[in-house]
Amino acid sequence: MTADSAHPVLDALAREWHAGRSVAAATVISVHGSSPREPGAMLAVRHDGTVVGSISGGCVEGALYETALEVLADGHSRIETYGPTGDLLAPGLTCGGSLSVLVERIDREAMPQLGAVAAAAARDETIVLETVLDGPARGTHRVRARADNEHSGIDAHGNLVRCFVSRPRMIVVGSTDFAAETGRLAQALGYRVTVCDARPVFTTRARFPDVDDVVCEWPSDYVAREREAGRFDSRTAVVVLTHDPKIDVPVLLECLDDARWPVPPAYVGAMGSLTADANRRRALTDAGLSARQLEALSSPVGLDIGNRGPAETAVSIAAEIIARRR
Repeated sequence: MTADSAHPVLDALAREWHAGRSVAAATVISVHGSSPREPGAMLAVRHDGTVVGSISGGCVEGALYETALEVLADGHSRIETYGPTGDLLAPGLTCGGSLSVLVERIDREAMPQLGAVAAAAARDETIVLETVLDGPARGTHRVRARADNEHSGIDAHGNLVRCFVSRPRMIVVGSTDFAAETGRLAQALGYRVTVCDARPVFTTRARFPDVDDVVCEWPSDYVAREREAGRFDSRTAVVVLTHDPKIDVPVLLECLDDARWPVPPAYVGAMGSLTADANRRRALTDAGLSARQLEALSSPVGLDIGNRGPAETAVSIAAEIIARRR
């Protein structure tokens, strides 16, 4: 497996934690109005002064860095609030909103639970770190499972909830240059990407070094098996880039027949011209799909941005997935 981590700041914290070194962590706990980052965004300042992550678009990081160094030195956590300001020298959000940030020192003594949190996240499991912000138990932490639809931020009890959520799956069907570019961009968007194709000559790790998994198998069989094993959820995306009806139609039938899914995938797209799309929809109808089920198919795949070539097509696909998700 390769791929960039879904939680790079957590990884940085864990490396320092395992090495027995202290690190200052800043976490956005709440936002009001327009803000470039959401609750849960993190920044870490290591003992050597180097930084990982960000909590704004760059407008408050300078002031936050100084606070982090102070917390690293004295160990006293604090909450800082940044908002719009007319003072050119004062930190604030130029977008007009405000955010509150918890700055705390993390080490094995202050947060013994961090190792378990980082290990779960490394396994691509969803895990929650809950921190008490006020009262006699202030500064204590608890690791637990995530409740349904729970998000990072302040909960009903006034505690900070940090949700480290597993990456959604993306299955890219077809061992092509388009698949390589789509997989690379999807990684940057936080997907766990699998490229699947039944042709062993083309379906190799050397051709797809930037994705998580390369599977040489008939795509429809792979999708069916992963679905039955419960390894897909409502965030899953399937992008079919083969241009081959004998591959496209069976895998799309597996994806679009919602009777086979506990929860249908978030996105199913297929590459092809308007003519290929018409032929493909006809074949899927003949295979038993209804008009309602075919409405879930994004084909021709991607937003129409005048794209040409693999890289631009990957951008158009990513843009369509983001638009659907929002």
